[in-house]
Amino acid sequence: MMEICMISTTILDNIATHIQEVVLHESTRSKILIGQMNLAHYADIAQLMNSLESEYSVKLFLLLKPEMQISVFYELQTALMRTVLSALNSADKSNLLKNSHADQITDLFDLLSDEELATCLDILHKKDREQVLSLMQFAPDSAGGIMNVDVITLMQNFTVAKSVALLPRLRPRRDLHRNIYVTDEENRLVGLIKLEDLLLKSPETQLRSILRQVPFIAEVDQDQEEIANKMAHYRTVTAPVVNEHNFLLGVITGETLVDVLQREAQEDVHKMAGSYVSQSYFETSSASIILRRGILLVILLLVESLTSVILGSYEATLSAFLVSFIAMLVSTAGNTSGQTSAIIIQGMSSGDINDSNINKILRREFFIGFSLSILLALVAFARVYAYHQFFWGSVVVSLSLGIIVFASVLFGSVLPVLLKKFNIDPAFSAGPFLATIMDILGIFIYCYIAYLILN
Repeated sequence: MMEICMISTTILDNIATHIQEVVLHESTRSKILIGQMNLAHYADIAQLMNSLESEYSVKLFLLLKPEMQISVFYELQTALMRTVLSALNSADKSNLLKNSHADQITDLFDLLSDEELATCLDILHKKDREQVLSLMQFAPDSAGGIMNVDVITLMQNFTVAKSVALLPRLRPRRDLHRNIYVTDEENRLVGLIKLEDLLLKSPETQLRSILRQVPFIAEVDQDQEEIANKMAHYRTVTAPVVNEHNFLLGVITGETLVDVLQREAQEDVHKMAGSYVSQSYFETSSASIILRRGILLVILLLVESLTSVILGSYEATLSAFLVSFIAMLVSTAGNTSGQTSAIIIQGMSSGDINDSNINKILRREFFIGFSLSILLALVAFARVYAYHQFFWGSVVVSLSLGIIVFASVLFGSVLPVLLKKFNIDPAFSAGPFLATIMDILGIFIYCYIAYLILN
């Protein structure tokens, strides 16, 4: 496997090096490279095309075999997908759309203009067009928006023999998974069977007699992040999607699960950094990035100016000795709050922290915060007093640090929970937002304690 991956990478590197020669497709070397490219993994080919100028990417895409085009197309960046689609002739466009899953087409159509959408819908068969239009009514980040409708399902009154006879006929047009969902005559979900059940049971056995319980059933309007967490919790690689009447609408596959987890993780990282954008990095214009990040930084800059106001108010109290420890206190507050919020947010994201155990988690974090505050306060007192031999100054620094650490744990654990209560992504509570709050609060605590003790 490792050797195959290395060969694939070498081929694609050669194509990138001789891209002008390859897209002309006239020399013997270019024809050999194109033939080898069609044997590479579609994800590697898409990565190559995403790195090239769009002009070369389109020409390279047209040199792929039709079946490879379908796999590569849905791995391309959004802007490049639109460029490639507009460059295809009617026959190639028809082949691409008619051989794509309905959920893939639905995701694609969310990116197109009204004119492009109308053109593509005209190409699809009537049945496929109705299927895509029905999927487009669901939110893109809901179960209905990410489900796959082109999967094999069976009816409970089928025998094992009939089911085995049907699979080869359905397999070329629909996806087959190890878990095969079973419905009644009205398409209501009644259970599942394993693929191996069809091999181990007698041919006359009806499926209703060997049904297994479905570990997790997704509701059509359920959020994709919640679904991903539930699937991970129940350790299932597929999940059926039903409506309010338990009618089976589609299936969320393991491949979709991986995509959702990857997108949600990327979103959380951007939200924690305060720079969330709905598109990928290279698909977002520099002006848009500058505007979003610039506005946030300006707001935080203005809010941070409150620390100057606080320091100015306690200027008479703060000696050069006390000022020298401000950076230490502020950085400790940021580190502690960031550490705590990251743990809470990750637990909420994975489902380990939920409404049933949140009070237990918060009590535990408060105890941890109290313990850490005592530990760090003692270390700070020892460090300051050993170097400066100033008892009351050491008390001010260590006491302030202890209170700041406890406050950091308090805010880092409670703030994500409060945001979750108001249906706001807890990831927004981390990063620069929480750090700014703790900067201001930490400076105030430090100045006020110094005023109480030294004055």
